[in-house]
Amino acid sequence: MLVMRTPSSLSRRRALSLLGGGLCVGAVGGYVVRDTLGRNAEAAPLVITPSDWSHPNYDATNNRHPPKANAPDDPHVLDVVWTASIPLKQGYFPDLPEPVTTNGLVVASESTVNPDGVQFDFLTTRNGTSSQRFSKVGPEHVVVATSSRLFSHYDGTDGMQLDAWSLSGGEKLWSWSENMSSHPPLQPVVAGGLVHVATPTSHSTSMAYGFTPDGKVEWKTRFGGSTLTLVPPAATARTLVHPKSDGFTVFDTQTGEYRWETDWTDSTHWSGSSRTISAAPVIYDELLYTSAHGRVAVYDLEEKRDPRWVNEQGDSRSVRIAAVDENHVYLTQFGGALTALHADDGTIDWTLGFRDLHPAATGQTAATLCDGKLYVGVYAEEDDHQPRLAIVDAESGEIDKRTTLPAVPKSGPILSNGTVVLRTREGFVGLR
Repeated sequence: MLVMRTPSSLSRRRALSLLGGGLCVGAVGGYVVRDTLGRNAEAAPLVITPSDWSHPNYDATNNRHPPKANAPDDPHVLDVVWTASIPLKQGYFPDLPEPVTTNGLVVASESTVNPDGVQFDFLTTRNGTSSQRFSKVGPEHVVVATSSRLFSHYDGTDGMQLDAWSLSGGEKLWSWSENMSSHPPLQPVVAGGLVHVATPTSHSTSMAYGFTPDGKVEWKTRFGGSTLTLVPPAATARTLVHPKSDGFTVFDTQTGEYRWETDWTDSTHWSGSSRTISAAPVIYDELLYTSAHGRVAVYDLEEKRDPRWVNEQGDSRSVRIAAVDENHVYLTQFGGALTALHADDGTIDWTLGFRDLHPAATGQTAATLCDGKLYVGVYAEEDDHQPRLAIVDAESGEIDKRTTLPAVPKSGPILSNGTVVLRTREGFVGLR
């Protein structure tokens, strides 16, 4: 069993001081800071500590609520300070978040596709320049990283493959494969000192794995139901939640022990033709927040029980949980823009419509909550000259700021070291 280790305050300060000096990779489940002075290489045995996945936009809990330190100095005064031309590749999935790290690098993953693989660009949030670029075999990758290793999950020639790469030398350290195909690949997460990934084993069953950083299968647990390729799991150091087509299954993060599951086909709370989760589940304060078929529900993770509350948002698959804090659950949905539910009972506090954010809006990105403000990109397909970034007071729902963007936003805003970064059709844009 792995032992969790907490980095010293010296190593934390050193990691945060490596602005542009170390290689950093982010993903839904984590980020990495490689200590260029070699402290990480001295650690034995290799473990994953909580700081390895304290992602500023997403950690393993999927909550889009980066720390206050990443907020702009003055969100009421934002100007475009850089753009990076990296056109969206064919098959890009806008629901998946663009990763970013706390020390000023954003990963433009899969920015260029060739017959042999994909290309990754590492852009500085300060000025959008590329600090590093490398290519990997495989048509589509989802990545997560620790302080010394990059873990990449993709559909290889022999089925689903999980590779570990050294961030110092770039060489492949180990590889694991499963003779099943899943497109796009399922997102791995890092939590509890392990790398977690699930693969389908048949049309009705899946297998959850917990890997050590050195490639050992610490545990594997079969569970019923088909995993959802576009929906990442959620995890804490104690609890792992794998979404599936008919609900979700809860495991012990450390041991893989099955705890309980919800089958929405047997629940009156989830009636309707669709039982597919439309958004990533979010864990906050030992509660699990889920959305499916236009309904939002919150569960206690400690034991299986009926939801604490259910909010009906209509017969829609597009309801997504943007972020959760102690007072509200923030939702985005097509036709409704932004909605804030009271966290204690699920009743609606406030709602903003599309036209409140943009006079001719037809779409929006995911929203990001930081320092009491919600950041969301909105656009009109018929008017590419007026895409906007809207900044909303999270408590009151009042719009604080609207800023015109140079291109249509296609991913939720990223906040890192005072810079707001958005993925657009043409590449990336940074505002400060």
